[in-house]
Amino acid sequence: MRAMTHAMRSRLATVAALALGVVGVSVVPASAVTGGNTVPSGQYSYVAHLRATGTDRACTGVLVHPQMVVTDSACVADAQGVVTAGAPKLPTTVTVGRADLAATTGGLVTAATRVIPHPSRPVALVELAARTSVPPATVARAAPAAGDSLVLAGYGRTADEWVPTVLKAGTATVSAVADGTITVTGPTSVCKGDAGGPAFRQAGGAVELVALHHRSNQVGCLAEAQTGTREAVETRLDDLYAWINGNVPSIGSTFEPGDHQPHWRNATGAGMGAGHGGIANVTGVRSGIPPELFLGQDARAHSGQGLLLYSGEDTSTTSSYAYFKAFTYGNVMLRPGSVLSYWIYPQSKSNSYDYADGTNSTCVAMDLVFTDGSTLRDSGLSDQDGRGVHPGNHCNTMALDTWHEIRVELGSKFAGKVLRTVMVGYEQAANVGGFRGWIDDYKITDVVATDKFTTGLQSGQPQPTWTNTLAGGVAPRGGTVNVLPVRDGISGPELFVGTDHLNTGAGNILLYSGRDNSGQTSHAYLKSFQLSQTFGGPTTKLHYRVLPQSKEKSYNFADGTNSKCVALDLIFHDRRTDTLSNLRDSGTVTSNGKTIHPAQQCAALRLDEWNDVTVDLGAVANGKEIVEIDFGYDQPGNTGGFRGFVDDIRISF
Repeated sequence: MRAMTHAMRSRLATVAALALGVVGVSVVPASAVTGGNTVPSGQYSYVAHLRATGTDRACTGVLVHPQMVVTDSACVADAQGVVTAGAPKLPTTVTVGRADLAATTGGLVTAATRVIPHPSRPVALVELAARTSVPPATVARAAPAAGDSLVLAGYGRTADEWVPTVLKAGTATVSAVADGTITVTGPTSVCKGDAGGPAFRQAGGAVELVALHHRSNQVGCLAEAQTGTREAVETRLDDLYAWINGNVPSIGSTFEPGDHQPHWRNATGAGMGAGHGGIANVTGVRSGIPPELFLGQDARAHSGQGLLLYSGEDTSTTSSYAYFKAFTYGNVMLRPGSVLSYWIYPQSKSNSYDYADGTNSTCVAMDLVFTDGSTLRDSGLSDQDGRGVHPGNHCNTMALDTWHEIRVELGSKFAGKVLRTVMVGYEQAANVGGFRGWIDDYKITDVVATDKFTTGLQSGQPQPTWTNTLAGGVAPRGGTVNVLPVRDGISGPELFVGTDHLNTGAGNILLYSGRDNSGQTSHAYLKSFQLSQTFGGPTTKLHYRVLPQSKEKSYNFADGTNSKCVALDLIFHDRRTDTLSNLRDSGTVTSNGKTIHPAQQCAALRLDEWNDVTVDLGAVANGKEIVEIDFGYDQPGNTGGFRGFVDDIRISF
């Protein structure tokens, strides 16, 4: 957190107090736009409104990513005016896509969940609890110039309204440009409630976000001076483009413990379908090992000690290539601002245990494969040095035994496309011999990552792969012991899509049932959803709702509290070691304070009401493929029936 002077704390506190119209000093952080016009619905829809719950603080901001708003840092300060990273100190509601705040439909109203303050400027990024379909604003990358005409917008005070509910916009002219700021002058004034609002530049039909309202003399604002030059100081964003782009949602890895782990080891794209490259005329760099791409450790890593190690032996002077899978996604969409970056260290013969020959190690690049079959390597794009992105274009363009950064702007070719696989490719026609090197600190900035899996079991949503199907008896699946049908006439324990006969409003649900036949050991695990190419990461979570039924609410099928001894289970496949494991035996603790094992949930769930369960999967699922969602009943102590519902299953990114 940047240091803040006493004067700055006082000023930020004044902003919060002034949001609803208390009169204060003449120069304060801008809290509205007067001298402008009401913005019609659909125009500047990316302008956001922020309100701190239980306070008189209201501000403006701008959507720069479907899940991120940029605003003045005063708008997300605590009660003492201090801005810190992390969850907002004051609960804050953000509205985007509504030019009229009194409207009840359209746009998005959601909570702010995280604040990222800039280290030296009064700017903060605010992460939203939900994504919006409202198109974000484009952040300018060229500096404004004196004389430029800008559009100022905001939800703040006007000349005759204390607390307007509609967005206003008007024009102003840049009168001065300084490091980090610009000064703009009338005919539009910035007033209280406009802090964090945008200054737009319009050229050739395009609109760019140039700056944010920070402070003004408020001439023309209600209860302020009505004559004089209307002047405001705006915080520039054009030179903060890299900071914004680097802090909006991204994917990548530093390859350190706890960061995203690779999904594959020594796996080429052969058989993976369009774009995955495969392998031809490349063998292992030495006898007994295959062509390699795996997570390694070395003190010479670009950061930390973790890295990806690549190696192989080129055996043909006419056509040789090998494309290795590193990560598989399928739920990550690129945006116009998406940038791929990574560091690469091609090794020489003397620095590779004599495995690498000549400059072969330089003929390597990261590659991206999209769900439509298109690839980065064949896109015609170039990196920051003009080097083509195809691995063959990298040959002899980098010095051996040193780290090189590669940066590729992806938006012009791939905005709106969904990423399938991140790969590392070697390709060279001219030479034979070994190649070896490292890759570190891979990142793709400015992406939209949707849930890995989600269903409410309604029409059009994913439905179970299996119905009333036991999960086998071979570990890590649980099988069944001493569990019978809940009643005569059915074949066994049940798990199927049914209807909410209790009228809780859930619609379709998964209905579970069975009868425990032993007071010593009883369990039944049933398969539900088969998943494909669904990999966990350090922030992946499992969410679901469960309603265990009592005897009275279950047509007398359920006995005692048996229905509570249930939980969802996951089956993981570690593709790097080709091993299977499960969630229930991992010891992972859920949001209700008990481990996710069904027997431990007996003491956590409540009968006859929906229980929300969240499980942080990071420690157990990072780098592993989630191949199956199962359901388990497990209880050693009691006999009798159990029955209930499961709904709203989600595996978040």
